Amino acid sequence: MHYKLTEEIIALSDSQAWNFAKLEWDFNFAYYSEDLQTCLCGHYPIRNICVIRNKKNSNQTEVGNCCINKFLGIEDGNKIFTSIKKLKDDNSKSMSAEVIDYIYNKNGISDFEYKFYVDIYRKRNLTPKQLAIKVSINDKFLAFTSYETNSHFNRINLVLKWAENNSSFDKDFILSLKKNCERNGKLSEKQKMALENIITKFKIE
Repeated sequence: MHYKLTEEIIALSDSQAWNFAKLEWDFNFAYYSEDLQTCLCGHYPIRNICVIRNKKNSNQTEVGNCCINKFLGIEDGNKIFTSIKKLKDDNSKSMSAEVIDYIYNKNGISDFEYKFYVDIYRKRNLTPKQLAIKVSINDKFLAFTSYETNSHFNRINLVLKWAENNSSFDKDFILSLKKNCERNGKLSEKQKMALENIITKFKIE
């Protein structure tokens, strides 16, 4: 399995030497899949999945959280998955401080929601209104780290990657979809249909 992972990562990297190829990659996104997935190394089943991005050529790929820790030395997903598990069990609990920063920096929550969460982070007794807002923010985090949201991002990034070599294509609409997905955690049915129509029309693969 380790050999398959290194082979796949090297194929997507500029360097053909593993010790250098693995340094080209950064953590980009994490999501929890309700459906069982297969890791890049071939291991099945997995649910905790990290999306990593190559700093040199902008390639993206998905790796199971265990492999990203063990072989790439990237541990960013650990606290995210801990918070996902905790909130799935009880969505009135709190995300870690690092995860609050993560979801905010990814535009998954608003300035108000971020400041509110920081303000009530250490409070044990919340008013019913405060608790309702906190639960709403927690639910946004769970939606943002869902398989559905990630699949939308993948399709959007597919078009943006294609557009790099097709300068006549106007990217404004696709960029607006990306911002909308970051803000709402998903696309509407109408937006999904428009995105798929573009992919079909231009035969983007």
